[in-house]
Amino acid sequence: MHPTSIAVIGASASPHKVGHMIYNNLLTQGFKGEVYAVNTKGEEILGKKSFKTIGDIPGAVDTAIIVTPAHTVPGIVKECVAKGIQTAVIITAGFSETHTDEGKILEQQIIDAAQSQIINSKSKIRIIGPNCLGILIPSIGLNASFAKDLPKAGSIALVSQSGALAVALIDQSLSLGIGYSQILSIGNKALMDECDFLEELAEDPETKVIGFYLESIKDGRRFLKTAGTISQRKPIVLLKSGVSDAGRKAAASHTGALAGSSAAIDAACAQAGIHRAANAEEFLMLLQTLSTQPQLRTNRIAVITNAGGPGILATDATEAAGLELPPLQSAMCNRLKGQLPSSASIGNPIDVLGDALCDRYSSALEATGDDSGIDGVVTLLTPQVMTPVEEIATAIADFHKRQSLMPIVACFMGGPSVEKGEKILMEAGIPHFPTPEAAVHAMATLLPRKNGAEASEKRGARVRKEKAQKILGKHSGLLDEDTSKELFDLYQLPQPKAKVATSADEAVQIAKDIGFPVIAKISSPQILHKTDIGGVKGNLQNEADVRKACEEIMANVTASKFSILNSPFSILIQKHLPPGNEFIIGGLQDASFGPMVMVGLGGIYTELFRDTVFRIAPINEEEAYRMLTELKSWKLLLGMRGKARSDIDALARAIVAVSEMLHECPQIEELDCNPVLVSDAGISVLDAKVVVKT
Repeated sequence: MHPTSIAVIGASASPHKVGHMIYNNLLTQGFKGEVYAVNTKGEEILGKKSFKTIGDIPGAVDTAIIVTPAHTVPGIVKECVAKGIQTAVIITAGFSETHTDEGKILEQQIIDAAQSQIINSKSKIRIIGPNCLGILIPSIGLNASFAKDLPKAGSIALVSQSGALAVALIDQSLSLGIGYSQILSIGNKALMDECDFLEELAEDPETKVIGFYLESIKDGRRFLKTAGTISQRKPIVLLKSGVSDAGRKAAASHTGALAGSSAAIDAACAQAGIHRAANAEEFLMLLQTLSTQPQLRTNRIAVITNAGGPGILATDATEAAGLELPPLQSAMCNRLKGQLPSSASIGNPIDVLGDALCDRYSSALEATGDDSGIDGVVTLLTPQVMTPVEEIATAIADFHKRQSLMPIVACFMGGPSVEKGEKILMEAGIPHFPTPEAAVHAMATLLPRKNGAEASEKRGARVRKEKAQKILGKHSGLLDEDTSKELFDLYQLPQPKAKVATSADEAVQIAKDIGFPVIAKISSPQILHKTDIGGVKGNLQNEADVRKACEEIMANVTASKFSILNSPFSILIQKHLPPGNEFIIGGLQDASFGPMVMVGLGGIYTELFRDTVFRIAPINEEEAYRMLTELKSWKLLLGMRGKARSDIDALARAIVAVSEMLHECPQIEELDCNPVLVSDAGISVLDAKVVVKT
């Protein structure tokens, strides 16, 4: 990515053509290497000789920028291979992004041409694009793109699937003082995808933070593994657009309805330790924060404010962000008592009051800097008539110089009154945010992120997989109860005693054998949601209850016009268990990342509250436990209002088992275990739906 010679193939003498703009950028923005123009007419361009073909250029060329009509590109790539060019950046559009057969064929021809010959017996030519903006490396004055200007040099690498968005982000970066090590527009990713660039940037000494804008992820599994390794050394920020297939495809299960378009990305980010940005503004702010501030060693921070309201907003945000506001040590409190008015608050937040001048802010900053129990500072300011905004900003900048290992972010709330202060902060490398919540959220991103521990293959997993495949056999669609039970037994997922009855008399006998009370459910692979048609009757205490339940269920099924396969009467009799907390464990296959496992609040509340967490399967118990702690309903498991603590370990093991089942049985499209009854005595899967590819 640091070439010494570049050829622009398709360079033009016309100032309005992209080939001219890129050639001009390379000649005028500081690049010290050789720049060649290739034009079939051989005309002079910008006062320099051009060559009719790449082969006519004397000597070696590192990189080719291709700006010619789409139909010519495969042939030009072959010429680049013959010339020994290491990297070809294809600006031209008109390939797979057109969604036409012609475009797809042309892109495949590019791939074939690139892979036709090995350079130096070691590597093939690298293809960036097609359909991209180009590449920019500010530190060497390289603007091999049709972006107008090079941005400031810095430590952020921006990899964008959209060239237009990259240009907009570059322009917006000026006001934030953001500097870049590399800007790479990757377009259609015909040969090099996000993982290839991620691996290269991991080894780039100028890059400290990696930002991705992606519309698609080619190989989700590889991305998860690669990013999980690299994020431990260099922070990764992801802005993801586009909709995965999971939400559209899934219709038969709660899991599918809950997955939506972002579940797989959220899961991948959580497991790989990636920071996910909600929008372009947050994307830039996270990049700015991560590139200018040191890591936050612990979650203990201080908030300094001159207004109570913003301080309260910041306090609320710290809890949501997983941060703490511990009280200052007694020595620091005593110091501040002598430096601040008696009406000031020396707790945390530290409220220096609305009439604070620079001296109060300086005193509060020094106290937090000297407090060994504080590892980061969020500084808030509202512009009162007496507030010396610029002086306070300068004091914060001076503090940052002296305490370079302590992260600090600021929020100067307001408009024109705080603009000069914001500029001082920006020039000092201190991130500034418009709201207290945004500042606190940015501070939280500085905590080291742990990637999810990889699940190791358990002993006997191969044998279990073979058995599972035999159980599934040629089944398709919704599995019947007997097949589901056999599969669940294999993965040690506990279920209540149950058996399918083919008559009311048999149902009564099964109930006697199991022991009252029991539950009766319609058994049919055609009926996905039994309760919706009155197909479930619970807490049946005796024979009469069972007979009445069977009669009512069959009447409801007949009225619903559902058919029951194999038998005119098919009812599952299941042991009724004491009440407990109801959760859901589910899973589905994502188009990019493969099997995903989900856990959440279950029963009738599943889709009402949508309290769910997803992960890419398989996972281990540590990751399953982490999933549970992320639920809003986590406290239910800990025991509330005198209830005993639930068997969390058993629930975590069940999540792991479902994740392993999905991983070992890729033909399972969707799966619901709902409800999973969780009590202090263990768990039990009361109902399950397993949908296999047809």
